[in-house]
Amino acid sequence: MSIFSSIVNADHTFAAWAEKELTALVSAAPTIEKVAEPILKYVGGALQIAAGIELGAPAAAIVGSVVSQAQADLVTVSGLIYDFGANPTVAGRVTAVQNDLNGLLAAGHVSNPKSVDAVTKAVASLGALATALAG
Repeated sequence: MSIFSSIVNADHTFAAWAEKELTALVSAAPTIEKVAEPILKYVGGALQIAAGIELGAPAAAIVGSVVSQAQADLVTVSGLIYDFGANPTVAGRVTAVQNDLNGLLAAGHVSNPKSVDAVTKAVASLGALATALAG
């Protein structure tokens, strides 16, 4: 048996098959960027809906200001995730946005039930993302 036939035979072992399958699985696994991107887009859209509904409300300026800042922060978070991946610092930035939105709800600045629902769903989505980023 020559060295070349050993190499050919090695390609037909369980280990070679397992390595090939594992490589395929790893490349198919979603990266945190792929997971975070639709969440951040969803949250941005939900906040836009909430701000649009609250435009006639007395607290519209406060809501608009917090929503605008949250959307800007989400763009920053997206860049941080892309550049640095999952880490506690990025998770902390997401949690900060989540806390700001919870503050809007707690202070009663968001009053329309549809707006409250949109912000609540955005907060829940950010909580799930923060957990994923921290882990």
